[in-house]
Amino acid sequence: MRHTLLGAALALSVSAALSLGCGSGAPPAANSFTKVYTEVIQPTCANDYCHYYGVAGANALTPGNSGLDMSSKVRAYWNLVGQPCIGTSCNQIGLRVVPGDPDKSVMYQKLFPAPTLTCGAQMPADINAFLTNGVVQFSGTALLQEDQDLIRNWIQDGAQNN
Repeated sequence: MRHTLLGAALALSVSAALSLGCGSGAPPAANSFTKVYTEVIQPTCANDYCHYYGVAGANALTPGNSGLDMSSKVRAYWNLVGQPCIGTSCNQIGLRVVPGDPDKSVMYQKLFPAPTLTCGAQMPADINAFLTNGVVQFSGTALLQEDQDLIRNWIQDGAQNN
């Protein structure tokens, strides 16, 4: 009888733990990386010419430039949080994302004109300028304030992988 009760309790515990980890279909949390990735990074940064390794060729800004692959949510997170900047213009200038400190996070700083901690161009880059001149430069279209706030708040809240 005791083994049956222990087995039932263990089964219930495992079932509860697994159900917490499964998606419920609910929208991502307000400052989650899921929201940062799906609303900002994926549509703005993870394209064939910026931070996406899925394209091989002379036009892709991949390992030789930023070394930052954001082609999937998993790759983006592991290449951003706590990772040093690498590449031709940002090598060892700081960390891409410093959990809890957006002002020291190069990713966040690169969203603004005349950033104090960063290198290279303000983001997002202008794909046409890159294709025409081979130069990475700001697109002239800054992220919406709500997108900048989303990134700042996610970093400020600890840059969790949620």
